[in-house]
Amino acid sequence: MWILLCLLSLRGLLTLRTTATSEVLPGYRIDPVTGAWLTIPWPLDPRKKDLLIASSLGPDLIDWAEWRTDEPGLTDYLTGKPWRFTAGQKRFLILWYAFDARGRWLYRSGVKRGAKGTGKDPFGAALCDIELIGRSQLVLNDDTGLYEGMRHTMPLVQIASNSEAQSKDMLRIANGLLGREARDYFQIDPGETRTILKDGGRLEVLTASEKSSEGDPATFIALNESHHMTESSGGHRIAEVARRNVGKSPAALQARLCELTNAHRMGTDSVAERTFNAWQAQVSGHALRRDILYDSIEADPATRLHVEDELAAALRAAYSDAPWADLERLVDEVLDPRTSPGDSIRFYLNGLAAAEDAWVDPRKFDALADSSLKLEPGDQIVMFLDCSKSEDATGLVGCRLSDGAVFQLGVWQKPHGDRGKGWLAPRDQVDGVVRRSFDLYRVEWFGVDPSPATDDQDETLYWRALIDSWHRDFSKKLTVWATPGAQGNSVLFDMRMSQRGAVQRNQLFTEVAMLTAQEVDEDSGFPHDGSSALRTHVHNAKRRPNQWGYSIGKASRDSAQLVDLAVCMVGARMGRGIVLNSGKVRQGSRAAGKVLVL
Repeated sequence: MWILLCLLSLRGLLTLRTTATSEVLPGYRIDPVTGAWLTIPWPLDPRKKDLLIASSLGPDLIDWAEWRTDEPGLTDYLTGKPWRFTAGQKRFLILWYAFDARGRWLYRSGVKRGAKGTGKDPFGAALCDIELIGRSQLVLNDDTGLYEGMRHTMPLVQIASNSEAQSKDMLRIANGLLGREARDYFQIDPGETRTILKDGGRLEVLTASEKSSEGDPATFIALNESHHMTESSGGHRIAEVARRNVGKSPAALQARLCELTNAHRMGTDSVAERTFNAWQAQVSGHALRRDILYDSIEADPATRLHVEDELAAALRAAYSDAPWADLERLVDEVLDPRTSPGDSIRFYLNGLAAAEDAWVDPRKFDALADSSLKLEPGDQIVMFLDCSKSEDATGLVGCRLSDGAVFQLGVWQKPHGDRGKGWLAPRDQVDGVVRRSFDLYRVEWFGVDPSPATDDQDETLYWRALIDSWHRDFSKKLTVWATPGAQGNSVLFDMRMSQRGAVQRNQLFTEVAMLTAQEVDEDSGFPHDGSSALRTHVHNAKRRPNQWGYSIGKASRDSAQLVDLAVCMVGARMGRGIVLNSGKVRQGSRAAGKVLVL
């Protein structure tokens, strides 16, 4: 009966919430002039900016490309005039060619992401030419003791794309930037698939052939249109060849790879998406290195496409570094009924649009993040723990009773590479976080969905002993049980269909999953703390139809894109509804340990 009551009144209870403040993601800032969301880590402090410029080859390379040195630079292939970078492109080049006191590049790889028509191909082509004939190799001048730039003695610059035609297009532009003076001066022989220097250097199209990774190590690779590079398209293999080509270069070369891309479609596991997630991990403090230079200029993700004033402002922001853009025409393109909302977001606003089977719109979920939300000691909360033994993640999410705000309390998942071999979820660590949460907060409901995996020692459920201990220790503290009744359990919320009551539990979970998606996508009222792992798992979650509507799940059973924290989030919101519907819990007072906080 209690599940039926929850289903009947859950919609009303889940609307007891506060509206979260829209907040930028880690690594982003908002331009106060244009309103654009920016990721480039350009220093705003004048002193820091001066120090950066003084420790970069970028200014000299820009001067050369724009014809302010004794050597011929680049030529605009459309006008025949000397080439000019935009302000944003110059900032990227200064950061890209910045080095530390040891003579190492600050950034090992880079991404230039922008809306359609913001000049990514010409910029990528110019970058290839800089690496081919510019003074782009960092060397130590023994006489002065200072680092400076010199031309590569044997440059190997490669362009990699999903198709040879795409690579040829960028090579054609790179050749077009090399005017007659530059070709004669540097003795350049341009070609359709390979441009050769008389002294042996070359700029060429890279194919996915394994043979292409067996030659001389590349000095620079432009990875073009990486949002199209997926497993099914063969793009992953191309990217792997490219990374091997720069990875095997000698230390003196410090070879690097830079991606040129539109916004990727979330959930497709493209190379661009993988790089974005890696960068997010770095700027969120979840990686040992911060060596990805990620440059993206995006419109506010909360933009409503059907409100013309908002759309016009969003386009001005997304194209703020592309003064040639026809903004009036772009408004028409977005409003054209033949242009899908997803394509409008990705190609014209440079935003991350959801895949067709995405559980929620990632942009809208991100816009609801509010890092100022904090759990305070004594807060009344519910918790949900989704368990795994080794492959998936084990996650713990809390939901505050008063406003429905969601907080990541813990996540444990298999490390990458060799560190992950033989890894098992650390039950002692999970137990510690659970018990600490009971000490800090007033936990009114706690649901644990156990993994079906068994313990290697005795074939019992891997998590069974812990669940039993939690039941013994917390059953009297929990006013509302996860599985009520004389034969119930205070914490066990077993969703395996073979278990008694699982049909009702899965029906309730499905109902909450649908209501949560509605809150995120339509009501814009789902407060959460914006944790990067929670965000990633929510972005990965797919709609999975069942007999009651649609629940959530991974892209496929074997997918490495985890969703466990999204499951925990839905479970925690479900637990909140159960508690509020029970009528057994009084809200308002807060207790921290044994001390009542009024």
